[in-house]
Amino acid sequence: MKRLFYPLFLLASVCTAQNSPLWEVSGNGLTTPSYLFGSLKFTHEKEFRVPPIVAEKIKASKIFAIEDQVDHHAQHELNSALHFPKGESLASALKPEEYKEVLTFFEKEFHLSKVSFESKYGKMKPLALSIAMTRMSLGGKVKFYDIELLNIAIKNKVKTFSLEPVEREAQALNAYPMLNQTRALLYSIEHFEDQKMQFQKLMSAYPLGTLDEIFEYSLHPTEGNPIFIDEFYSKRNEEWAPKLEKMMKESPSFICVGVSHLEGPRGLLALLKSKGYTLTSVALGK
Repeated sequence: MKRLFYPLFLLASVCTAQNSPLWEVSGNGLTTPSYLFGSLKFTHEKEFRVPPIVAEKIKASKIFAIEDQVDHHAQHELNSALHFPKGESLASALKPEEYKEVLTFFEKEFHLSKVSFESKYGKMKPLALSIAMTRMSLGGKVKFYDIELLNIAIKNKVKTFSLEPVEREAQALNAYPMLNQTRALLYSIEHFEDQKMQFQKLMSAYPLGTLDEIFEYSLHPTEGNPIFIDEFYSKRNEEWAPKLEKMMKESPSFICVGVSHLEGPRGLLALLKSKGYTLTSVALGK
């Protein structure tokens, strides 16, 4: 299958149960089912919607969980992981001609002068900058799925938890080799017009599609690096699975994670199935 560079969903007229990112977890001693939902990180506010069945399942749950905590400490820790340490910068990580290419791109695409770029983005690691480019192309008008779903849970007095401290995600992000990050950033710049078009399709189509396609496409901007897949997806999935089991056995739960954490031989769907749970895909409807 051809490697792609953003999480693109197959397009369809309606989300079938087989393709859905919402899964019911039952069996293996659970007295009531729980739900596992794979979300996008962000989308344009015009494309954002919460399917009614998702809101319904959150409200009916006793526990709601997302990947990591949402507070000032978490934001600080994640920002630290996504930025170079003191004395280093994007300019020092790239060759002079590569850095010039980055500056030229940001001036042309986002109308940022060298001074503005270096002030706002010059300390960002290439992986973070690659992701930021997509968000910037939306003009800042974005909605974050995990935050919006968390707000639904809080409003309905559902007990909320995080699956890990933000330091764990930071550790996983820092495991991605710098050389691979810089190559992926330059690739993104070279193919940015195509990537914007594909991301627009993604926003319009979500939550339509098949999980194997989603997983492969979501590996941008890591270029399918096996170290990153192992550190950022597989190991964290294996750490989360026992926590999910504990939550679901305690009370009916709704767990929201990035959609790419569902798929693959070490994805959460496979891990829960291997423990004896029944996983049933739930159609989201139009």
